[in-house]
Amino acid sequence: MKPTKFLTLLMPTVVAWSVVYVLVRLMLQNGASIPVATNTVLITLPAIAIIELVIALPVFKYRSELQKFATSGVRPKRLDPFYAMRVVVLAKATSIAGALFLGTAIGLVFMQLSQPVIADSIWRNIAALVESVALIVVALIIEKACKLPDDSEKQNAGRESSSTEANPA
Repeated sequence: MKPTKFLTLLMPTVVAWSVVYVLVRLMLQNGASIPVATNTVLITLPAIAIIELVIALPVFKYRSELQKFATSGVRPKRLDPFYAMRVVVLAKATSIAGALFLGTAIGLVFMQLSQPVIADSIWRNIAALVESVALIVVALIIEKACKLPDDSEKQNAGRESSSTEANPA
């Protein structure tokens, strides 16, 4: 699986933003009001990020123990690769879902800002926007923590250790 790219997150954001903007515009023309982020959304988004961080704690712990291995020489207990794969798949799915939430929140905030009178409820949609960004950032950090070192990184580490030896000319 490849790392999540910027375009992978930009596309669902733009699609959700466009769809929400058009739907809310149609709702306003028919006399409805602009939707506002509910308490459920405002509680669920950070809860998902926190739960995902808790689930990824063994991965972070293993990564830090691997870094200590280079200096201490004590090999850490191996992390189950299937567990790490599940964590990275969850992180990737969460980042894409966060992008959808972000697009929805952007559409709602822009729609509220385009109105002649800005309602107090705009802060709830701005909070949902910020929480969506935080969810994406947490997911990308977790995904990066689950990444295996590249061959080029291994070769650079080998060159650094061999550079201390005397090379015949």
